[in-house]
Amino acid sequence: MVTEQKRRYLDPDARAVAYYAPLLAGFRRAVSSPDRSTVLDRVVAKAAQGRELSKPVAYRSASDGFLRLLPRGATGVPVAQAAWRDGDLSIVLRHMLGLRLRDDTKFLVAPYCKKPELSQEVADVLLHLMDALIPEILPGATAVVYDTRHARRYKLGARTNRRSLDALVRSMASGYVRHWHLAA
Repeated sequence: MVTEQKRRYLDPDARAVAYYAPLLAGFRRAVSSPDRSTVLDRVVAKAAQGRELSKPVAYRSASDGFLRLLPRGATGVPVAQAAWRDGDLSIVLRHMLGLRLRDDTKFLVAPYCKKPELSQEVADVLLHLMDALIPEILPGATAVVYDTRHARRYKLGARTNRRSLDALVRSMASGYVRHWHLAA
């Protein structure tokens, strides 16, 4: 996996994030729109004009799930971009959404749009990174991951041992960097 990621990273023609970029931009527009469904319908329709046959199906599934997960009355709020760093590794959190709920609660949302269903254990890693960067990205918010294709919401559990999770994430980061340097 690391070798493949490094190949894509070093390939100037690779566009790994381009597949979902229009959908993620649509999510940002939709949260601030009075007609969220129409905004996302346009994104799906535009995807259908392309050559990738799976794209409109994936976009429709993710859009429908996103709309089901979006709290009623939530509005979009601007978020900053930030990077989590550990040694030689820097992970930039992009495509985050800021939501303000009716009761003034704020959520920092990471939309996950891929087909494989997300697990709580995998979501916890991203939630930990988000939680660490909330003061920079959206102060006072709660980190949330939306698995849009499966309409599932993930938060760090109240009983999550954050010190153990931090140790796990840092060891994963260290292992990733080591593999990166060894990858052909």
